[in-house]
This record gives sequence, structure tokens and C-alpha cells, in this order.
Amino acid sequence: MNILYIDESGNTGETLSKNFKFNFENQPYYVLAGILLDEKSQVALSAFINSQIARHRIQGNELKAKNLYESKPIFIAELVDYIVTNKIPFFIELMDKYFYLHIQLVEYFIVPYYSIPINDENIFQKRCIASTLGRLLNQDIYQSFIDTIKENTPEALENFYNILITHFEQAGLNEIKTNVEQTKNDYLERKAEDPKKAFKEFFPMPDENPNKRLIHLLPNFNAFTNLVARANKYVEDNLTNKYFEIIHDEQKQFDLIFLSALEKMKNVETDKLIDNTHIAEKGRFNIDNNIKLNFKDSKTDIFIQVSDLISGVIMRFWLDFINKNEVKTTTYLPIIKKLNYPYANTTMGINYVVPDYNYL
Repeated sequence: MNILYIDESGNTGETLSKNFKFNFENQPYYVLAGILLDEKSQVALSAFINSQIARHRIQGNELKAKNLYESKPIFIAELVDYIVTNKIPFFIELMDKYFYLHIQLVEYFIVPYYSIPINDENIFQKRCIASTLGRLLNQDIYQSFIDTIKENTPEALENFYNILITHFEQAGLNEIKTNVEQTKNDYLERKAEDPKKAFKEFFPMPDENPNKRLIHLLPNFNAFTNLVARANKYVEDNLTNKYFEIIHDEQKQFDLIFLSALEKMKNVETDKLIDNTHIAEKGRFNIDNNIKLNFKDSKTDIFIQVSDLISGVIMRFWLDFINKNEVKTTTYLPIIKKLNYPYANTTMGINYVVPDYNYL
């Protein structure tokens, strides 16, 4: 059986703000990594890792990036070499959390998903706006956005439209201001017909955790669905057995949210919406009903630890790259480059959900 082992780094949960400071300021990036293994690959990879642990004298019960990134770059390089040389399928999502917020603002308030056809040209246009939005906003706007999301009411939504319109008008950004005004008008027209339906269409809906608490703006959700879609396309295109199981590191706060995401991938025909776009070339979002998601403690599973190690290494490298730490960037750049879309397969490698100006 093929199993997709998934783990993450940089998880700060839902997006929150207090005293005009985001809860993710110390961890501004989120990385989700998965490796796809059949039984034969599991046996071989486990044997390789155990031999490497002994050779490099690695202590402890877990492979953790926080312990190995500084001290064992050769071990990490050899592990990546093994994965790439043996053509083990892997899928990585690197997300800038500010950029994630900008995407949400574009998709719901500036160029809403319903307002233009879904094609590569319009997807590129939205990405350009999201990439520059950080230079056009201030912390007051971010705080208003988070307050609006937390309040979760039509009144808060309409007030936020006005805040955005005023901000872009004062900044002389009339084209963006016009877009927000049109979105507001569309919302008010649909509200007159069906208030509840309009609010659900025009507002980022929260998810619910196992304790029935609403979770707002969770970057993990988007990264998870995209990674699974990419793995799904790889399996459908390359393997005889189309079934695979997903094992994620334990997620006591978000397990129901991920299970809900998987159910939506089974029932919502997303692929029809993105047909003939570059997104369709990288992933298939409609998955087989038989695909299951289970959760397991990483301390007891070496393959989840591999995904955890890869995600942690990439998150730390990206911080070093953005902060211009030349020593660490020089050490890890050759390793990271090997993880960029290997084997001439566009579904695999690192998917950079970051502003355009931050690409490697």
C-alpha cells in the first residue's frame, strides 16, 4: 500500500492579532511536507536512516530540525540525496503567512473569485496584487481585517469594506478602491436577495475544532489540500494502484478540520473550476472516496519524522535566505535546490506560496 506521510513546521494555528502584533511574528513561514512510500520503499528508507543515525552519532529518539539543522547538515544532505536518487515522491508547501493573508484579501475583497473567469491570466493578476499588497497596507488595516474575521457578522463585513475603500482612496490607489467598491455593491445586491447565502459567499468562513471553537484563517488548511491534490495527481498519473492512505502527525486541535478538508475534496468538484489552468497541471483536488486520513504520534513513526525534518529544514533555510544569512544559505542552498521540482515532474518538489519578489 502507498502511504503519504505528512508533517509540518511553523504551525502557529489560526491567524490572530493582539495589540497590533500577529501571533506568527516569530514564525512567519509555514511548511508542510509529505513523502509517498510503498512497502518496499519503507523498508529501504528505514534501513538507510538507521545506518545514518549510527554513522553520524545522532542522539535522541526523534529526527528534529531544531536539533540537526545547525549541527548535522551533512546528514540532512545525505538524506535528501537518498530521497532524490531513489526517486521517492515528495511534496512540499512553503507558505509566507503574510502572503496568505494578502491572498485572502484579494480573493474576498479586491478581486473576488466569482468576479472573473478562472484562467492563468487572471490567476497571475491576482498573484501580482497579492505580492504587492504588503507594501500598500499598514498594521491598522491588518488589525481591522482580523477584528472583522473574529466578529464574523455582516455588519463587520460591511464596515471593513468602508475601511478598505477609505484606505485605498487616501493612498491614491483608485483602481484597487474601485474593485473593493464593486465587491461591496455585489454583496449588497445579493444580500437583498438572500442575506445568509450572500454572507457565506463573500466572507472567509471559519472552521470548527473538536471543542466547537471557531478557527479563523488557518494557513494549514490550504497547504494540506494543495499537498494532497499534488500527491493525488502523481498517484493517478504514475501508479497502477490509485489508492493511497494519508498519515499525518497528531493534530489534536485541527484533526477534525483536516478530516473535513478531505471530505470536501471528495465531494466538491474543484477540478472542473480549474480545468485548463496551470493549477490543474500540478494537482487533482477531487480524490477517491476510499482515501483515508489517520493521525499518528511522530515519536513512534520514522517516516513522519522524515517529513518533519524536511519541513523544519526548509522553514529554517527560508528564514536564513530572507534574512540574508549568507553562511547558512550557502550551506543549504544546494540541498534545497535538489528539492525543487525534481525528476521533471511538476507535481513534486516545493510549491512556493510566497510573494513573487521572494523566489529563489
